[in-house]
Amino acid sequence: MFSSLDGKIRQTIWGLKDHHKYFEEPAAKIKTDAWLVGRVTMQEFSSRRKHKLHKGGPYLSKEDFVASQPLKKFAVVIDPSGKCFWDVNNVSTEHVIEVLTEKVSSAYLSHLRDKNVSYVFAGKKELNLDLVLRKLYKLFGIKNLRIDGGGHVNGTFLKAGLIDEVSLVVAPIVDGTTGNLSSFEVDNTFGKRKATHFRLKSFKRIYNDFLWLRYETVRGKVVR
Repeated sequence: MFSSLDGKIRQTIWGLKDHHKYFEEPAAKIKTDAWLVGRVTMQEFSSRRKHKLHKGGPYLSKEDFVASQPLKKFAVVIDPSGKCFWDVNNVSTEHVIEVLTEKVSSAYLSHLRDKNVSYVFAGKKELNLDLVLRKLYKLFGIKNLRIDGGGHVNGTFLKAGLIDEVSLVVAPIVDGTTGNLSSFEVDNTFGKRKATHFRLKSFKRIYNDFLWLRYETVRGKVVR
């Protein structure tokens, strides 16, 4: 993740040129099999054209689809309702995998198959994130998955207890806005959930005044 000193996700008021390098270059140094984002983030990479779904076609059962293709790295999108459309089945050098619920239509599945985009189902109406990870491992051999946000996606994985490490680049900037998303958006209130604790793994000064922090999750006890 990439955040300000007050924990906010980047926005245009930061005034950074070539802002992608600040998190993409450090992230590239962490060995992973795939990266994962939410639907809103992935729409920056998916088709910009308007696609019309062809209704009235054959019914497609809600079964996982593994496309035949040569790429061994993957770009995964959490897209429960099926709102991302594709012209090709890859983002740069990564094959696209859509994570869906069973409420998506056969017409949308036909679009994905037509573009040779892989997809998996992980729930009828709500996603089971543990099942998502198990399917990504079983069907695609994904062992190490990098979650690139946004804040709601990060927060849902955090709440589910499925994050092993946090890699965070902190910009020497205070955002100061109200309502802008933070790196982890979980709940309005904690309820029965406890805050997640981490142990510092490494830190490095980069790009003059930026900090690259890596933390590993502490499980089963509170850090003192």
